[in-house]
Amino acid sequence: MELMRRLPMRTIAVFVLLSLLLTGCGRKPSGQQTPDIGESKEGTEIHILSLGKADCILILSDGEAALIDAGYAEQGTQIVEYLKKQGVTRLKYLVATHGDKDHIGGIPAVLKAFSVGEMLLSPKREESSEYRAMVTAMNGAGVSYRFAEPGQKLSVGKGSLTVLAPGAKALSEGSDNESSVVLHYTYGERSALFMGDALTKSEKELRDSGYVLKADILKVGHHGKADATQKKTVKMIAPSYAVITCGEVVGDDEPGMPDDEVLRLLNSFSVQILRTDVKGTCVFSTKGDVWTLQTER
Repeated sequence: MELMRRLPMRTIAVFVLLSLLLTGCGRKPSGQQTPDIGESKEGTEIHILSLGKADCILILSDGEAALIDAGYAEQGTQIVEYLKKQGVTRLKYLVATHGDKDHIGGIPAVLKAFSVGEMLLSPKREESSEYRAMVTAMNGAGVSYRFAEPGQKLSVGKGSLTVLAPGAKALSEGSDNESSVVLHYTYGERSALFMGDALTKSEKELRDSGYVLKADILKVGHHGKADATQKKTVKMIAPSYAVITCGEVVGDDEPGMPDDEVLRLLNSFSVQILRTDVKGTCVFSTKGDVWTLQTER
């Protein structure tokens, strides 16, 4: 793989293991593509869904669609129905930020309902039933895929997603959360940063990376837990909005509420905090100049 020539041997080993697991997933070039959404609107929308302590983010841009994560397996049908209501017929990209069940559980349902142009995966795999189900669904759909590497760019309409993490130091931790794919989205003069479940090691690597972290919208890392969202990081991002995906959990997963110290930190920067357990699904839209915000509640 071309990506491996620039990576340390430990990261290469991870790539090889995941490549073996994913044998059968296609890398075939796609032919003529149909629009991703039925009505091609000018501008972009970012939908951060309210699924309790789970992540699912839909980006619509000039007739194309991308999905970042897909919640728990039990939420797959709900996510598919939501996407269809937004007019989605195809996903240009589907991103699995990391292998935790509250991020990838619904991906098989999404792959069954929609054609996907390409998937972007964290380099780290997991030994879990949810991860195996995702890989089986990928194999069945024959979807093309690639592993996330800092610096990669994905175009969604006139918008652009840039991969910022995971870097080599974060991956060396061996943590599922530190292996999260972090994405920076720009559309015209507006921007958003999606932190997945990235923790402090990844945050420090991001601060030292030289990448632009400044963003109007911050999808707060790890559901607002205190093991993420450091003061230095928030200062560099300087967001106007901070969205925390939090609330009820499915099954025996960990508690889903943000920690008070993270809320106090965000308040100290005069950031507008949007908790999905309070505001419901949050939808940001822009034509490249000013964000318009709509919340479910």
